[in-house]
This record gives sequence, C-alpha cells and structure tokens, in this order.
Amino acid sequence: MSRSLSPLVGRDTTVAVWFFGTRHRSLDEVARAVEQLGARVRRRSTWLHAVSADVVAGALVRARSRPEFRHLQPVARFRGRPEPDDEIAFAPAVSPAVAQDSAYGPSAMPFRQLNLFPLHGRSVRGAGITIAILDTGFETTHPAFAGVRLLAQYDFVFNDSVVRNETVDTPTASRHGTEVWSLLAANLPGQIVGVARDADYLLAKTEDIRSETRVEEDNFVAAVEWADSLGAHVLSSSLGYLVFDSGFSYAPGDMNGDVAVTTVIADSAVARGIAVVTAAGNGGPGFRTLITPADGDSVLAAGAEDSLGTLVGFSSRGPTADGRLKPDFTAPGFAVFVVNPVEPTGFSRVAGTSFATPLLAGSVALLRELHPTFTPIDIRAALRRYATNATNPDSSRGWGRPDATLSAFFPRGVELASPADSLTSVTPVFGWTVPDLPVVAAPVTYRLRIARDTAFANVILDTLTSSTTLTLQTPLPPGTPLTYRVTATVADSFSVASTRSPLLASPEWVTLLAPDSPAGVSVLELRPTFRWSSPTVTDPPGPFTYDVRVVRADDGSIEIDEPGLTVRQFVPDRDLDRNTPYRWSVTARLGSDSAVVGSQGTFVILDDSAPLATLLFQNFPNPFPNRQVGSTTTCIWFDLADAGEVRLDILDIRGHVVRRMVPGTQLANILQPGRYGRSAGGAPSSCDPRLEWDGTAGDGSIVPRGIYVARLVTPTGTFTRRIVFMGAGF
Repeated sequence: MSRSLSPLVGRDTTVAVWFFGTRHRSLDEVARAVEQLGARVRRRSTWLHAVSADVVAGALVRARSRPEFRHLQPVARFRGRPEPDDEIAFAPAVSPAVAQDSAYGPSAMPFRQLNLFPLHGRSVRGAGITIAILDTGFETTHPAFAGVRLLAQYDFVFNDSVVRNETVDTPTASRHGTEVWSLLAANLPGQIVGVARDADYLLAKTEDIRSETRVEEDNFVAAVEWADSLGAHVLSSSLGYLVFDSGFSYAPGDMNGDVAVTTVIADSAVARGIAVVTAAGNGGPGFRTLITPADGDSVLAAGAEDSLGTLVGFSSRGPTADGRLKPDFTAPGFAVFVVNPVEPTGFSRVAGTSFATPLLAGSVALLRELHPTFTPIDIRAALRRYATNATNPDSSRGWGRPDATLSAFFPRGVELASPADSLTSVTPVFGWTVPDLPVVAAPVTYRLRIARDTAFANVILDTLTSSTTLTLQTPLPPGTPLTYRVTATVADSFSVASTRSPLLASPEWVTLLAPDSPAGVSVLELRPTFRWSSPTVTDPPGPFTYDVRVVRADDGSIEIDEPGLTVRQFVPDRDLDRNTPYRWSVTARLGSDSAVVGSQGTFVILDDSAPLATLLFQNFPNPFPNRQVGSTTTCIWFDLADAGEVRLDILDIRGHVVRRMVPGTQLANILQPGRYGRSAGGAPSSCDPRLEWDGTAGDGSIVPRGIYVARLVTPTGTFTRRIVFMGAGF
C-alpha cells in the first residue's frame, strides 16, 4: 500500500484509489474484487493493469489482503490552476517586427524563437500528423479553428463526446484548453497562426475545474489510451498531478519516473510510438519542483522562457529523484499571445509552462511530418542537437530552446564519411552525408574546408559544392598533416557544420618492398627484382612515374639509373656484382613535384658456390639491441675461401676475449670453404643461431655496455669489425 493511503485507513471517508492487479489476474478479476469491497469503479487501464475506484477508507484494510491486488495507490488530483494567474487582455493591433511576421501578428514571437518560419514557408504545418491534446475543454466552434480537421473529441469528465462548455460547466472551464489549442491550430491571419495548423486533432477533456470535483489522474490515463487507439502521433498535455485526497502529495523522492501513474502511462505511450510533450510545472525557481508526468524518462518536459530567451522564474526545475536532467527543453512561456474565449477582446497574453508545451509539441509535429519513420527518441535527439543549451544541459532549462528548422533539416547533422581515420591517396576523395535530409530542404550547398592544423589557420582548400563528394586535385606531399570540416547551408542561409575530422597524415608516395630491411638483405639473383608500392592518385595529376637508382654502399658510385618507369617494379638489364653491398632508391614524380625514398639497409648478392675471397661482414643490427627492428641479438656473417683452422672471438676494447664463437659447441675449429652465419636456405636477413651474439660473456654474464670487436682469424688473414652493444636494458 502507498504511504499516502496509510493515514486514511480506518477513517469514515471515501477516497479514490488505484488498485493494481497481480500479473496472473485478469483485469476483469481485479475489477470484480474492487466491487466486492463495495467500491465504485471509475476507470480501467489495460496498460497499467489497474482499476481506479471510489472506496470507503475502512475497506482498505481488507483490500491489502486480497490476492488480486499487488499495490494500492491514491488517485492524484490537481489542486489549483496549472499556470500562473497573470493573463493580460490584449487587443490584436498588428505592427509586425518584420515583414515576414505580418500574417502572424502578435503570435509571431514563438515562431522567431523556435525558428519555425522556414518550415511554414515550405508549407510544413503538420499535415498527416495526429495530435492529441489533454486539457480542460475546447471551444470547437470558435472561428479561430474553422477548417481544422478534428478527428475525434471526448469528455472524460462527463463521459460524452462534447468537449466545449456545457450548462454543467463553469463559464471558464474551456478557457485553458482553448488557449493551448490555439497555439497549435488557430488560423486568424494577422492575429494568430498555430504551429501545426494542418494537423489532425484529438481533443480530450480530462480536467474538471469545478471546485467540488477537482481533476483526477485516472481521466488522464484513460485519455492517453484513447488517443493511442485513434492513432495519435503527438500528445500535448499541460496538466500535472501532485495532490491526493488525503492532503498528501507526491514528494520529490517519488519523482523518479516509476511512481505516478500519469508518468508510467506517458512513458508507455512513448514506447508505443507517441511523442509525449508535457508541462514541467510552475513551481520554480526552486529545484526539484517538477510535476508529474514531467519526470518520465521518455516524455519531453517543457520549461518556460521569455521572448529574450531568459528562463522565467516560475518554471519548474529538476532534477528527478533518480538524478536525470529535467526539464528536457524550454520554449516561450511568458506573454504568449493566445485565443481567449472568455475575454471580450478575444485574445490575451498568458504565462506558464502550459503554453511552452503546445509550442514544443507543434515543433515535434513538424519534425514528424518530415520524418515519419522517426521514433519519439529520434525526435528528441534531433531537437537536442541544436538547442541553445546543448553543450551544457542542466536541470533548469535542460537542453534549452530547440531550433525547429535545423532539427528538421539536419536531424542527424553532417557526417564525415571519408577519409575516416587514414589517407590512402595523395589526391583523396572527401565524402560526407546528411542523413535524413528532407526534400523541402533543397537546394543545399556544402562548404568543404581542408587545413593543415586543427585551428584551420593554414587552409589548403576552401570551396563550395552542391555534391557530397570532392576529389582533391592538388597532390599532397608525403606526411602532410590534414583535417577537414563540412558546412551545409540551405537556401535561406541556415547552416550546420560537421565535427572536425581527426588530424590525418598524407601517405608516402613510395614504400620500398624488396629488397629492403634495416638489418640488410642477402639475395641470390644477379639481377634482383626491385618492388615498391604507391598510394592511389587521380588522373590528372597522376599517374606516378618513377626513377630507380642503385648505388654501391662502399663508395657511393651509381650502378644503375633508370628514369621514367610507369610500373612498380624493376629488373636490371645487366648483372650486379656479388659480395658487394648496394643501396637503392625510388623517386616518384607527379608533374613538377617529386618525392624520394631510399632503402633502409644494404643488400648483397650471394650464390651457392665457394666464396672467391675470405670476408668478415659487418654485424647486423649494429648497434644492438635494436628496438626498431625488434632484435635483441646481433648476427655475424663471414665467407671462408680456403679450408683451415678458424677462430672467431668477441673482444672488449682492451683486446680481452669475452666470448669465443668459433670453435664452439657446434662449430669446429677446422672449417671448409663456405658462407657462414646465414641460416639454412640463405633467406634475406637470416641468421645462423650459432653465430648470433646476445651480449653475454663466456660464463653467461651480461657484458657492460660499450664498444666490442669481432675478430676472425683464418689461414688467409685476420679480419675485424667493430660492434656497439647498447646494454641489456636498452
């Protein structure tokens, strides 16, 4: 049982109570159990699986033990008017601020604030959208609503199909609802024009303003389910429920989206595809002054601001009890021009979140007209994107005042498509999309800006196009930093910019493939195949042409110089020398621009025949360990031309032997002619593990960092090479 009912148990009074049924009991069973308590059933809710009823307080004790009920909760009533009592009678003398306002007269201000004029100018006025309004009543025969498509109306107070004032109503009963409806559907050119004049309407009279029977939230629940059954797309409610029969009210801790039945039913409507807009309340400026169902997770709660965009003091604040930001948005809610059916002039200016609500609901309706497949959450995301407080939402104004036109034209913004996280071309194709761009937004012009820095101080390209792709015609030098941004602009100069791309780098014009390694490469062919790759390039300025150069590493003399190649590999037309270290390079050319890339190490041509001379090659890598090539050891190669006794030692700088490599456990001191140090097969950069040195001495200890010497003693002479050891921890 709800805490609000406990004080009533045992009293001789009748209270309105929600009886929530257990899951395995049908709604009919729940209703019968309620009647067996002597209660009078008021409403049945399929969505809530609950029944509201008038019941004698003393019967609540028996109700607690009934298996048909899982929870009992009082039916909340609204006490007092839902907006500040500061209406101002207004005679509609039209003196528009700008020519565009002439047809809107005094009602133009919200259109300016919410940027609705461009949508109306394109005849986007809610056609095909069904809007349900829940309020106090509606003067359906008022001239302001002539021609409005009214699909259905229902009076949930007196249970009939007449929502305008009747003899049983107070004279002002329909005033509030008519004022709200006029912001959506009125059409008196030069005086007042509604935001969604072309929409279809469902009008639900849910509030009884007579002093003896206040409005009750079960009318709200029934009206929401009724609106859903008739295909509502948008629901606007400027009502709120806080106070119970007993005098208790929903406490701030109850405003968590899960307690009030109006909140639960409103969120359920959103789950069924209805965009629900409701008033945040007029309890400000204190925090946590929301009314229900504004605490709903999925509903759009509207706060109020004035014509200058200043938050009005009475506008209720959040956050909800579970810490969510509320309200969701703000809209004009002060000195708003409306139709007033009881005012002699026929109009008045009003204040309250009650009037911010239909203005926001009308904006939602226009978005749904242009984007019929959008869910309510999609609509919310689009409105958040361009709202005035989008970068810093808070619990006073939420995301702030939306921009209806930008939200409708660019609901998902401008998205960069390519290049995304890297550049693979020196003349890249820049592409972007504008998801869900409606036809009425055309034509759209795009401004592409490409810069070398994130501040866009060094701009490479700044151009306009009507396409969503553009190919850069000027080739990017290798390693050029680059970022870009796209701005989309519709014909009447409303613009949206994409986010800035990550800082990218243009690719190298040439990447050498083979033979190439920092540690050096051995090959067997006297005419090796030189291969390289290049990024893509458009024609023009492409294609690339290439110059290949091969030089001797020992003296720098040019061995081969082949210009003007159009393919990415080259085979020399003559033999290169064996046992000679070479380096090679490729120059890539695009018009007058060029880029040169040289090999990382040398290559040597070997064969399977006995060496013609005894040689000790430079160890590789050197220095070592070498993080660049991922090597912790160094490899020692030597060629032996004549058989005989061989000794290979590692000496320190003073000439002391720190490690003997030959003879060793697997290499005898008498060796035959051959090539030593290569692994089986003689693969490029390969190493025989018997001739790898890991920086350890003969006893296994790590030698100090420093300069060492490889000394090879053979029958034909002694050879040395300097080794740089960087230390074990390098």
